[in-house]
Amino acid sequence: GAELYSMYVGESEALLRNTFQRARLAAPSIIFFDEADVVGAKRGGSSSTSITVGERLLSTLLTEMDGLEQAKGILVLAATNRPHAIDAALMRPGRFDLVLYVPPPDLEARHEILRVHTRNMKVGDDVDLRSIAEETELFTGAELEGLCREAGIVALREDISATAVRNRHFQTVKDSLKPALTKEEIDSYSSFMKSQSPKSSGRVESSTSRGSKNKKKKLVSVFSVTSCVVSIAILAAAKYFSTHANRTPNELVVT
Repeated sequence: GAELYSMYVGESEALLRNTFQRARLAAPSIIFFDEADVVGAKRGGSSSTSITVGERLLSTLLTEMDGLEQAKGILVLAATNRPHAIDAALMRPGRFDLVLYVPPPDLEARHEILRVHTRNMKVGDDVDLRSIAEETELFTGAELEGLCREAGIVALREDISATAVRNRHFQTVKDSLKPALTKEEIDSYSSFMKSQSPKSSGRVESSTSRGSKNKKKKLVSVFSVTSCVVSIAILAAAKYFSTHANRTPNELVVT
């Protein structure tokens, strides 16, 4: 993502080309772009230097991805919280083929996240993690982790010799926190997914629809993006050929 930007003219594009070159030499390999909207931002608008660099970087990325047919064994993955900022050229078939929406944790996932982050914490008998999970709708994994950590700090501030974190400590912290994610943002992600459906010919998937089939897989997906508010993982595999397994790109994405 942003690590590709350089103050020197042409160095950003060279770094990107070098990344793909190293991936070709190390194939089978995976290239992952975090905050993909930085590298693949929409073109046009202001003519400032930063925009010009971004457009050159995007052009280089498009060229390298089109060259994946000659580079066997390379899988390109990208993640972003701003899918609307991605240039349309990146979303066409042959580049980013599959769009996967990872929603914020649901009730069961929030309960499991709270259990994980209180596993090494002595909590009082009055603490009901299920109830806390019900009261923290729209909280992300990172925010739930912060809730548990801050509850422990509040308990120590109240009594430095405290032996357990009580429900009142969790409630004090919860009342002071506000989730960064809003329902409007979730609706915008949903509308984006719907707009991509016709273009992707049914290859746009939501982890919510698959979660009912396998809750364990859903929880793994949620934990993998605890540092994000909501992540939309854009999975791209143009003519992916594995040198060690006879599987197609779609099979690799699903498994």
